[in-house]
Amino acid sequence: MKTLRIGRVLPAIGLLLPSCAEGPRALTIEVVPGHEAAAFQEDPPVARIEVTATAAEGDVTVSAAAAPGGELDFGEIPAERAYTFEVRGVDAGGATVVRGRSASGIYLAGVTGEVLPLFAQRLGQWARPPGGLAASRVGAPGAALAERYLMLTGGAVAGDAAADDLDPARIDGYDLAAWGGSASGGALPRAARSLVVRANLLLTLDDGGATWTDVASGQSAEAPLPAGLVSFAEVAGGRTVEAADGRSFVVGAARAGQAAEAPGEPSDAVLVVGADRTLSVARLRHARAGAAAVWVEGVGLVVAGGGAEGADAAGLEVLGDGATAFQPRPFPPDAARGAGAAVTAPGEIVLVGGVQGGAAAPTRRLAPGCAGACAAVEIAGAALPAAIADVAAFTLPGGRILAVGSEAGAGGLTRSFLVDLAAAQVEELPLREPRRGATVVPAPNGTLALLGGVHAEGTPALAVETFFPE
Repeated sequence: MKTLRIGRVLPAIGLLLPSCAEGPRALTIEVVPGHEAAAFQEDPPVARIEVTATAAEGDVTVSAAAAPGGELDFGEIPAERAYTFEVRGVDAGGATVVRGRSASGIYLAGVTGEVLPLFAQRLGQWARPPGGLAASRVGAPGAALAERYLMLTGGAVAGDAAADDLDPARIDGYDLAAWGGSASGGALPRAARSLVVRANLLLTLDDGGATWTDVASGQSAEAPLPAGLVSFAEVAGGRTVEAADGRSFVVGAARAGQAAEAPGEPSDAVLVVGADRTLSVARLRHARAGAAAVWVEGVGLVVAGGGAEGADAAGLEVLGDGATAFQPRPFPPDAARGAGAAVTAPGEIVLVGGVQGGAAAPTRRLAPGCAGACAAVEIAGAALPAAIADVAAFTLPGGRILAVGSEAGAGGLTRSFLVDLAAAQVEELPLREPRRGATVVPAPNGTLALLGGVHAEGTPALAVETFFPE
Protein backbone atom coordinates (compact mmCIF):
# COMPACT_ATOMS: atom_id res chain seq x y z
CA MET A 1 0.00 0.00 0.00
CA LYS A 2 1.33 3.41 -0.90
CA THR A 3 1.60 5.88 1.95
CA LEU A 4 1.87 9.60 2.24
CA ARG A 5 3.84 11.86 4.53
CA ILE A 6 2.79 15.44 5.00
CA GLY A 7 5.45 17.97 6.02
CA ARG A 8 5.79 21.74 6.46
CA VAL A 9 3.02 24.31 6.20
CA LEU A 10 1.89 27.93 5.73
CA PRO A 11 1.78 29.07 3.25
CA ALA A 12 2.51 25.58 2.00
CA ILE A 13 2.07 22.03 3.26
CA GLY A 14 4.56 19.59 1.79
CA LEU A 15 3.36 16.07 1.01
CA LEU A 16 5.58 13.15 0.09
CA LEU A 17 4.03 10.51 -2.16
CA PRO A 18 6.12 7.36 -2.46
CA SER A 19 7.19 6.29 -5.92
CA CYS A 20 8.37 2.77 -6.68
CA ALA A 21 11.04 3.97 -9.10
CA GLU A 22 12.50 7.13 -7.67
CA GLY A 23 11.32 7.36 -4.07
CA PRO A 24 8.82 9.89 -2.78
CA ARG A 25 7.91 12.90 -4.90
CA ALA A 26 7.02 16.23 -3.30
CA LEU A 27 3.46 17.49 -3.51
CA THR A 28 2.69 20.86 -1.96
CA ILE A 29 -0.69 21.76 -0.59
CA GLU A 30 -0.81 25.54 -0.51
CA VAL A 31 -3.10 27.18 2.02
CA VAL A 32 -4.00 30.36 0.15
CA PRO A 33 -6.04 33.45 1.12
CA GLY A 34 -7.13 34.10 -2.47
CA HIS A 35 -7.68 37.74 -3.43
CA GLU A 36 -7.70 38.78 0.26
CA ALA A 37 -3.91 38.66 0.62
CA ALA A 38 -3.81 39.95 4.23
CA ALA A 39 -6.56 37.66 5.56
CA PHE A 40 -4.23 35.81 7.95
CA GLN A 41 -2.68 39.02 9.28
CA GLU A 42 -5.92 40.91 9.98
CA ASP A 43 -6.77 41.68 13.58
CA PRO A 44 -6.81 39.34 15.40
CA PRO A 45 -4.02 37.64 13.46
CA VAL A 46 -3.80 33.89 12.99
CA ALA A 47 -1.52 32.40 15.66
CA ARG A 48 -1.84 28.72 14.74
CA ILE A 49 -3.00 26.71 11.75
CA GLU A 50 -4.71 23.35 12.23
CA VAL A 51 -5.20 21.06 9.23
CA THR A 52 -7.22 17.83 9.24
CA ALA A 53 -7.40 15.24 6.47
CA THR A 54 -10.32 12.79 6.56
CA ALA A 55 -10.70 9.81 4.24
CA ALA A 56 -14.00 9.45 2.40
CA GLU A 57 -14.71 6.20 4.28
CA GLY A 58 -14.18 7.95 7.62
CA ASP A 59 -11.66 5.40 8.86
CA VAL A 60 -8.61 7.64 8.48
CA THR A 61 -8.45 11.05 10.15
CA VAL A 62 -5.15 12.77 10.78
CA SER A 63 -4.42 16.26 12.04
CA ALA A 64 -1.45 18.52 12.55
CA ALA A 65 -0.92 22.05 13.81
CA ALA A 66 1.79 24.67 13.57
CA ALA A 67 2.35 28.37 13.89
CA PRO A 68 2.38 30.31 10.64
CA GLY A 69 5.65 29.53 8.91
CA GLY A 70 6.12 26.35 10.94
CA GLU A 71 5.92 22.71 9.92
CA LEU A 72 3.08 20.20 9.93
CA ASP A 73 3.79 16.51 10.05
CA PHE A 74 0.89 14.11 9.52
CA GLY A 75 3.04 11.01 9.57
CA GLU A 76 2.13 8.44 6.95
CA ILE A 77 -1.37 7.96 5.54
CA PRO A 78 -2.55 5.94 2.54
CA ALA A 79 -2.07 7.95 -0.66
CA GLU A 80 -4.44 5.87 -2.76
CA ARG A 81 -7.46 7.14 -0.88
CA ALA A 82 -9.78 10.13 -1.29
CA TYR A 83 -9.64 12.84 1.37
CA THR A 84 -11.34 16.04 2.45
CA PHE A 85 -9.08 18.70 3.98
CA GLU A 86 -10.24 21.12 6.66
CA VAL A 87 -8.26 24.19 7.75
CA ARG A 88 -8.76 26.22 10.92
CA GLY A 89 -6.77 29.29 11.82
CA VAL A 90 -7.03 30.32 15.47
CA ASP A 91 -5.96 33.50 17.21
CA ALA A 92 -3.85 33.77 20.36
CA GLY A 93 -6.92 33.11 22.52
CA GLY A 94 -7.84 29.94 20.65
CA ALA A 95 -10.83 31.40 18.79
CA THR A 96 -11.28 30.29 15.19
CA VAL A 97 -10.90 33.26 12.85
CA VAL A 98 -10.06 31.53 9.55
CA ARG A 99 -11.57 28.44 7.96
CA GLY A 100 -11.21 26.51 4.75
CA ARG A 101 -12.49 23.24 3.34
CA SER A 102 -11.56 21.39 0.18
CA ALA A 103 -13.89 19.70 -2.20
CA SER A 104 -14.65 16.18 -1.01
CA GLY A 105 -12.98 13.09 -2.39
CA ILE A 106 -9.56 14.42 -3.42
CA TYR A 107 -7.63 11.37 -4.62
CA LEU A 108 -4.06 12.21 -3.62
CA ALA A 109 -2.28 9.57 -5.68
CA GLY A 110 -4.05 10.91 -8.76
CA VAL A 111 -3.14 14.56 -8.25
CA THR A 112 -1.17 15.86 -11.21
CA GLY A 113 1.41 18.59 -10.92
CA GLU A 114 3.25 19.66 -7.79
CA VAL A 115 0.69 21.90 -6.04
CA LEU A 116 -2.74 21.23 -4.57
CA PRO A 117 -4.26 24.54 -3.36
CA LEU A 118 -6.59 24.88 -0.38
CA PHE A 119 -8.41 28.18 0.11
CA ALA A 120 -9.04 29.56 3.61
CA GLN A 121 -10.91 32.74 4.56
CA ARG A 122 -11.84 34.97 7.46
CA LEU A 123 -15.10 34.12 9.19
CA GLY A 124 -18.04 36.51 9.21
CA GLN A 125 -17.32 38.11 5.85
CA TRP A 126 -17.28 37.45 2.13
CA ALA A 127 -13.97 36.51 0.53
CA ARG A 128 -12.75 35.84 -3.00
CA PRO A 129 -10.95 32.56 -3.71
CA PRO A 130 -8.25 32.53 -6.39
CA GLY A 131 -9.12 33.02 -10.04
CA GLY A 132 -12.65 33.57 -11.25
CA LEU A 133 -15.16 32.94 -14.01
CA ALA A 134 -14.26 33.20 -17.67
CA ALA A 135 -17.43 35.24 -18.31
CA SER A 136 -20.12 36.69 -16.09
CA ARG A 137 -23.92 36.65 -16.29
CA VAL A 138 -26.63 38.93 -14.91
CA GLY A 139 -29.70 37.34 -13.35
CA ALA A 140 -28.58 33.84 -14.32
CA PRO A 141 -29.60 30.57 -12.67
CA GLY A 142 -26.74 28.91 -10.84
CA ALA A 143 -26.04 25.53 -9.29
CA ALA A 144 -23.42 23.20 -7.86
CA LEU A 145 -22.48 20.37 -10.19
CA ALA A 146 -20.85 16.97 -9.62
CA GLU A 147 -19.83 17.85 -6.02
CA ARG A 148 -17.02 19.99 -7.41
CA TYR A 149 -18.10 22.83 -9.68
CA LEU A 150 -20.06 26.05 -9.30
CA MET A 151 -21.82 27.07 -12.49
CA LEU A 152 -23.86 29.78 -14.18
CA THR A 153 -25.74 29.59 -17.45
CA GLY A 154 -28.49 31.55 -19.13
CA GLY A 155 -29.25 35.06 -17.94
CA ALA A 156 -27.80 38.08 -19.71
CA VAL A 157 -24.13 38.01 -20.69
CA ALA A 158 -22.29 40.84 -18.92
CA GLY A 159 -19.71 43.35 -20.13
CA ASP A 160 -17.60 43.01 -23.26
CA ALA A 161 -18.57 39.36 -23.67
CA ALA A 162 -22.03 40.53 -24.76
CA ALA A 163 -20.48 42.39 -27.67
CA ASP A 164 -18.62 39.23 -28.64
CA ASP A 165 -21.94 37.37 -28.98
CA LEU A 166 -21.07 34.87 -26.27
CA ASP A 167 -23.74 32.17 -26.32
CA PRO A 168 -25.96 32.68 -23.22
CA ALA A 169 -26.56 28.91 -23.18
CA ARG A 170 -22.88 28.25 -22.44
CA ILE A 171 -21.86 26.92 -19.03
CA ASP A 172 -19.38 29.06 -17.10
CA GLY A 173 -18.10 27.55 -13.90
CA TYR A 174 -15.56 27.52 -11.12
CA ASP A 175 -13.57 24.47 -10.03
CA LEU A 176 -13.55 24.06 -6.24
CA ALA A 177 -10.86 21.39 -6.39
CA ALA A 178 -8.35 23.42 -8.40
CA TRP A 179 -9.22 26.76 -6.73
CA GLY A 180 -7.29 28.54 -9.40
CA GLY A 181 -9.23 29.04 -12.60
CA SER A 182 -12.46 28.90 -14.47
CA ALA A 183 -14.06 25.78 -15.89
CA SER A 184 -16.13 26.58 -18.96
CA GLY A 185 -18.10 24.05 -20.94
CA GLY A 186 -19.93 23.97 -24.20
CA ALA A 187 -23.35 25.40 -24.84
CA LEU A 188 -26.45 23.68 -23.50
CA PRO A 189 -29.39 23.05 -25.85
CA ARG A 190 -31.23 26.06 -24.45
CA ALA A 191 -30.47 29.21 -22.45
CA ALA A 192 -31.81 28.22 -19.04
CA ARG A 193 -34.20 30.31 -17.02
CA SER A 194 -34.36 27.58 -14.34
CA LEU A 195 -32.09 24.64 -13.50
CA VAL A 196 -32.49 21.27 -11.81
CA VAL A 197 -29.36 19.22 -11.05
CA ARG A 198 -29.04 15.44 -10.67
CA ALA A 199 -25.32 14.60 -10.24
CA ASN A 200 -23.94 15.12 -13.78
CA LEU A 201 -27.39 15.74 -15.25
CA LEU A 202 -28.90 19.17 -15.83
CA LEU A 203 -32.53 19.92 -16.56
CA THR A 204 -32.62 23.31 -18.27
CA LEU A 205 -35.95 25.11 -18.66
CA ASP A 206 -36.96 28.08 -20.75
CA ASP A 207 -40.32 29.27 -22.02
CA GLY A 208 -40.17 26.91 -24.98
CA GLY A 209 -39.29 23.62 -23.32
CA ALA A 210 -37.03 21.58 -21.05
CA THR A 211 -33.97 19.45 -21.82
CA TRP A 212 -31.96 16.91 -19.85
CA THR A 213 -28.22 17.11 -20.55
CA ASP A 214 -25.48 14.81 -19.30
CA VAL A 215 -22.59 17.25 -18.96
CA ALA A 216 -20.08 14.39 -18.77
CA SER A 217 -21.06 12.80 -22.09
CA GLY A 218 -22.66 15.80 -23.77
CA GLN A 219 -25.79 13.80 -24.58
CA SER A 220 -29.16 15.59 -24.40
CA ALA A 221 -32.80 14.57 -24.53
CA GLU A 222 -35.95 16.65 -24.53
CA ALA A 223 -38.16 16.34 -21.46
CA PRO A 224 -41.84 15.76 -22.28
CA LEU A 225 -44.39 18.36 -21.22
CA PRO A 226 -46.14 16.77 -18.23
CA ALA A 227 -49.90 16.44 -18.11
CA GLY A 228 -51.53 19.48 -16.56
CA LEU A 229 -48.89 21.99 -17.67
CA VAL A 230 -49.91 24.26 -20.54
CA SER A 231 -46.27 25.08 -21.36
CA PHE A 232 -42.95 25.29 -19.56
CA ALA A 233 -43.38 29.08 -19.64
CA GLU A 234 -45.67 28.63 -16.61
CA VAL A 235 -42.67 27.72 -14.45
CA ALA A 236 -39.53 28.86 -16.34
CA GLY A 237 -37.61 31.36 -14.24
CA GLY A 238 -39.04 29.93 -11.03
CA ARG A 239 -36.86 29.15 -8.03
CA THR A 240 -35.83 25.51 -7.59
CA VAL A 241 -36.48 24.05 -4.13
CA GLU A 242 -34.96 20.72 -3.08
CA ALA A 243 -36.78 18.19 -0.90
CA ALA A 244 -35.12 15.72 1.43
CA ASP A 245 -36.49 12.75 -0.55
CA GLY A 246 -34.68 13.69 -3.78
CA ARG A 247 -37.51 15.60 -5.45
CA SER A 248 -37.08 19.10 -6.84
CA PHE A 249 -39.76 21.75 -7.29
CA VAL A 250 -39.57 24.57 -9.83
CA VAL A 251 -41.98 27.14 -8.40
CA GLY A 252 -43.38 29.51 -11.03
CA ALA A 253 -44.77 31.80 -8.33
CA ALA A 254 -41.22 32.32 -7.00
CA ARG A 255 -39.78 33.78 -10.17
CA ALA A 256 -37.07 36.40 -9.67
CA GLY A 257 -37.72 39.98 -10.67
CA GLN A 258 -41.36 39.98 -9.59
CA ALA A 259 -41.22 42.09 -6.46
CA ALA A 260 -41.57 45.53 -8.05
CA GLU A 261 -44.75 47.57 -8.08
CA ALA A 262 -45.58 46.12 -11.51
CA PRO A 263 -44.72 42.41 -11.06
CA GLY A 264 -44.64 39.85 -13.81
CA GLU A 265 -47.40 37.43 -14.64
CA PRO A 266 -48.52 35.49 -11.54
CA SER A 267 -48.30 31.70 -11.69
CA ASP A 268 -49.99 28.86 -9.86
CA ALA A 269 -47.88 26.13 -11.44
CA VAL A 270 -45.17 24.05 -9.73
CA LEU A 271 -43.12 21.56 -11.74
CA VAL A 272 -42.31 18.47 -9.64
CA VAL A 273 -39.14 16.65 -10.72
CA GLY A 274 -39.03 13.20 -9.16
CA ALA A 275 -35.88 11.52 -7.92
CA ASP A 276 -36.29 9.24 -10.96
CA ARG A 277 -36.48 12.35 -13.24
CA THR A 278 -40.19 11.96 -13.97
CA LEU A 279 -42.08 15.25 -14.32
CA SER A 280 -45.49 16.12 -12.88
CA VAL A 281 -47.40 19.26 -11.93
CA ALA A 282 -49.01 20.61 -8.78
CA ARG A 283 -51.18 23.72 -8.67
CA LEU A 284 -51.50 26.42 -6.04
CA ARG A 285 -55.03 27.43 -5.08
CA HIS A 286 -54.18 31.02 -6.02
CA ALA A 287 -51.64 32.37 -8.50
CA ARG A 288 -48.82 34.39 -6.95
CA ALA A 289 -45.88 36.52 -8.09
CA GLY A 290 -42.64 36.98 -6.14
CA ALA A 291 -43.61 34.37 -3.54
CA ALA A 292 -41.20 32.71 -1.11
CA ALA A 293 -40.78 28.94 -1.31
CA VAL A 294 -39.04 26.45 0.99
CA TRP A 295 -39.12 22.74 1.89
CA VAL A 296 -40.02 22.05 5.53
CA GLU A 297 -39.33 18.54 6.78
CA GLY A 298 -42.52 16.93 8.10
CA VAL A 299 -44.68 19.60 6.46
CA GLY A 300 -43.82 19.72 2.75
CA LEU A 301 -43.30 22.43 0.16
CA VAL A 302 -44.37 25.81 1.55
CA VAL A 303 -45.20 28.75 -0.73
CA ALA A 304 -45.90 32.04 1.06
CA GLY A 305 -46.66 35.65 0.18
CA GLY A 306 -46.65 36.77 -3.41
CA GLY A 307 -49.80 38.88 -3.25
CA ALA A 308 -52.41 36.16 -3.82
CA GLU A 309 -55.77 37.82 -4.41
CA GLY A 310 -59.36 36.74 -3.77
CA ALA A 311 -61.81 36.58 -0.91
CA ASP A 312 -60.49 33.16 0.14
CA ALA A 313 -56.82 33.80 -0.62
CA ALA A 314 -54.48 32.53 2.09
CA GLY A 315 -51.08 33.94 2.94
CA LEU A 316 -49.53 30.49 2.75
CA GLU A 317 -50.10 27.17 0.94
CA VAL A 318 -48.55 23.75 1.53
CA LEU A 319 -47.95 20.77 -0.74
CA GLY A 320 -47.80 17.99 1.82
CA ASP A 321 -45.41 15.10 1.55
CA GLY A 322 -46.96 12.70 -0.95
CA ALA A 323 -49.77 15.12 -1.86
CA THR A 324 -50.57 16.15 -5.43
CA ALA A 325 -52.42 19.40 -4.65
CA PHE A 326 -51.68 22.40 -2.46
CA GLN A 327 -53.74 23.12 0.62
CA PRO A 328 -54.16 26.67 1.94
CA ARG A 329 -53.36 27.37 5.56
CA PRO A 330 -55.55 29.94 7.35
CA PHE A 331 -53.02 32.77 7.39
CA PRO A 332 -54.18 36.27 6.42
CA PRO A 333 -53.33 37.30 2.83
CA ASP A 334 -49.69 38.39 2.46
CA ALA A 335 -48.99 41.12 -0.10
CA ALA A 336 -45.19 41.01 0.28
CA ARG A 337 -43.23 40.06 -2.81
CA GLY A 338 -39.60 38.98 -3.13
CA ALA A 339 -39.05 37.66 0.40
CA GLY A 340 -36.83 34.69 1.16
CA ALA A 341 -37.84 31.79 3.39
CA ALA A 342 -35.61 29.86 5.79
CA VAL A 343 -36.36 26.97 8.15
CA THR A 344 -35.38 28.09 11.64
CA ALA A 345 -36.82 25.31 13.83
CA PRO A 346 -38.80 22.09 13.29
CA GLY A 347 -42.05 23.11 11.61
CA GLU A 348 -41.14 26.80 11.62
CA ILE A 349 -40.04 29.23 8.92
CA VAL A 350 -39.01 32.87 8.85
CA LEU A 351 -39.74 35.18 5.92
CA VAL A 352 -37.07 37.86 5.49
CA GLY A 353 -36.79 40.72 3.03
CA GLY A 354 -39.17 41.47 0.22
CA VAL A 355 -41.21 44.52 -0.70
CA GLN A 356 -44.59 45.51 0.69
CA GLY A 357 -46.32 48.72 -0.35
CA GLY A 358 -43.09 49.99 -1.89
CA ALA A 359 -41.16 49.61 1.39
CA ALA A 360 -39.18 46.91 3.15
CA ALA A 361 -41.38 44.07 4.35
CA PRO A 362 -41.06 43.04 8.02
CA THR A 363 -39.28 39.88 9.06
CA ARG A 364 -41.88 37.44 10.36
CA ARG A 365 -42.11 33.97 11.84
CA LEU A 366 -44.71 31.40 10.73
CA ALA A 367 -45.69 27.82 11.58
CA PRO A 368 -46.82 26.43 8.20
CA GLY A 369 -48.41 23.39 9.80
CA CYS A 370 -50.88 25.61 11.65
CA ALA A 371 -54.51 24.49 11.22
CA GLY A 372 -56.50 27.32 12.81
CA ALA A 373 -56.23 30.95 13.91
CA CYS A 374 -52.87 31.24 12.16
CA ALA A 375 -50.86 34.43 12.06
CA ALA A 376 -47.39 35.56 11.13
CA VAL A 377 -45.45 36.97 14.09
CA GLU A 378 -43.36 40.02 13.27
CA ILE A 379 -39.83 39.95 14.72
CA ALA A 380 -39.20 43.52 15.83
CA GLY A 381 -35.73 44.80 14.96
CA ALA A 382 -35.06 42.03 12.42
CA ALA A 383 -36.35 43.72 9.26
CA LEU A 384 -33.85 44.46 6.52
CA PRO A 385 -32.91 48.17 6.43
CA ALA A 386 -33.92 48.57 2.77
CA ALA A 387 -36.43 47.15 0.32
CA ILE A 388 -34.59 44.05 -0.91
CA ALA A 389 -36.23 41.79 -3.49
CA ASP A 390 -35.52 38.34 -4.91
CA VAL A 391 -34.11 37.28 -1.54
CA ALA A 392 -32.40 33.93 -1.07
CA ALA A 393 -32.35 33.05 2.64
CA PHE A 394 -30.04 30.49 4.27
CA THR A 395 -30.19 29.15 7.82
CA LEU A 396 -26.92 29.52 9.77
CA PRO A 397 -25.94 28.14 13.17
CA GLY A 398 -26.94 30.10 16.26
CA GLY A 399 -30.39 31.21 15.15
CA ARG A 400 -29.13 33.36 12.29
CA ILE A 401 -30.09 33.81 8.64
CA LEU A 402 -27.99 35.01 5.73
CA ALA A 403 -30.23 36.94 3.33
CA VAL A 404 -28.96 37.85 -0.14
CA GLY A 405 -31.05 39.84 -2.59
CA SER A 406 -31.26 42.87 -4.87
CA GLU A 407 -32.24 46.42 -4.10
CA ALA A 408 -35.81 46.85 -5.32
CA GLY A 409 -36.06 48.71 -8.59
CA ALA A 410 -34.21 48.56 -11.88
CA GLY A 411 -30.48 47.90 -11.63
CA GLY A 412 -30.42 47.42 -7.86
CA LEU A 413 -27.17 46.23 -6.31
CA THR A 414 -26.87 42.75 -4.80
CA ARG A 415 -26.68 43.07 -1.02
CA SER A 416 -26.32 40.61 1.84
CA PHE A 417 -27.38 40.75 5.47
CA LEU A 418 -26.79 38.67 8.58
CA VAL A 419 -30.07 38.47 10.52
CA ASP A 420 -29.70 37.43 14.18
CA LEU A 421 -33.18 36.33 15.20
CA ALA A 422 -32.39 35.84 18.90
CA ALA A 423 -30.85 39.29 19.27
CA ALA A 424 -33.27 40.86 16.75
CA GLN A 425 -30.36 42.51 14.97
CA VAL A 426 -29.39 42.93 11.33
CA GLU A 427 -25.84 43.46 10.07
CA GLU A 428 -25.00 44.14 6.45
CA LEU A 429 -22.15 42.04 5.07
CA PRO A 430 -20.68 44.04 2.18
CA LEU A 431 -19.53 42.19 -0.89
CA ARG A 432 -15.87 42.48 -1.77
CA GLU A 433 -16.89 43.64 -5.24
CA PRO A 434 -20.19 45.57 -5.34
CA ARG A 435 -22.27 44.22 -8.20
CA ARG A 436 -25.81 43.76 -9.43
CA GLY A 437 -27.48 40.68 -10.85
CA ALA A 438 -25.38 38.15 -8.90
CA THR A 439 -26.52 34.64 -7.99
CA VAL A 440 -25.93 32.85 -4.69
CA VAL A 441 -25.83 29.05 -4.41
CA PRO A 442 -24.89 26.55 -1.67
CA ALA A 443 -21.46 25.16 -2.58
CA PRO A 444 -20.50 21.48 -2.23
CA ASN A 445 -17.83 22.28 0.38
CA GLY A 446 -20.37 23.74 2.82
CA THR A 447 -19.90 27.41 1.98
CA LEU A 448 -22.26 29.78 0.24
CA ALA A 449 -20.98 31.08 -3.08
CA LEU A 450 -21.94 34.23 -4.94
CA LEU A 451 -21.30 34.24 -8.69
CA GLY A 452 -21.70 36.57 -11.62
CA GLY A 453 -23.24 39.97 -11.95
CA VAL A 454 -21.87 43.22 -13.28
CA HIS A 455 -20.07 46.08 -11.54
CA ALA A 456 -21.64 49.52 -11.33
CA GLU A 457 -19.41 50.77 -14.14
CA GLY A 458 -20.61 47.97 -16.41
CA THR A 459 -17.62 45.62 -16.25
CA PRO A 460 -18.31 41.92 -15.66
CA ALA A 461 -17.88 40.65 -12.09
CA LEU A 462 -15.68 37.60 -12.65
CA ALA A 463 -14.48 36.95 -9.08
CA VAL A 464 -16.39 34.37 -7.04
CA GLU A 465 -17.20 35.34 -3.44
CA THR A 466 -17.75 32.80 -0.68
CA PHE A 467 -19.10 32.93 2.86
CA PHE A 468 -18.13 30.27 5.40
CA PRO A 469 -20.86 29.63 8.02
CA GLU A 470 -19.26 29.38 11.45
